[in-house]
Amino acid sequence: MANPFVAYDNIVPVIVPQDIASTATSSPYVDLRNANKAWFLVCFGLITSATTTDREVVTVEAATAEGGTEAAIAFRYRQAGAVGANTWGAVTTADTTGVSLAPATDDNVTLLIEIDPDELAANDYRYARVVLTDTPDMTACLVAVYAILEARYKQTTHISATASASA
Repeated sequence: MANPFVAYDNIVPVIVPQDIASTATSSPYVDLRNANKAWFLVCFGLITSATTTDREVVTVEAATAEGGTEAAIAFRYRQAGAVGANTWGAVTTADTTGVSLAPATDDNVTLLIEIDPDELAANDYRYARVVLTDTPDMTACLVAVYAILEARYKQTTHISATASASA
């Protein structure tokens, strides 16, 4: 991710900023066929709940085909501190159960999730997506998700990474 103005890195908004409380929300699949590296940037705003035991769980799923059977995968991530703090936590590995965020404690944080397309391809996966699930029931969860792809073939007009356009 070195080129400003998105000349070579493909940045794809996959979930527009919205309140997803009480709703399991999946991004569309991103086609990783033409990516050297891939990241999902998951940006949270307010996360609230009536109880302190509720959680917002972030998982990543992979599939061999856009409409195929998905499987939860392990991934690496970093969590940013509060807005304006410019702090990032250590690189952490999440297993297939994902990352759990708490109401109030994890307000206004960002997760940078790294996906290795070659590792997925070795397991016959070509597509990846983010899944956000309330456990059991948030009252507010503001979030937006972006896929950031380092193109395998550098060019100023991107090969589409959205699953439906990249058959």
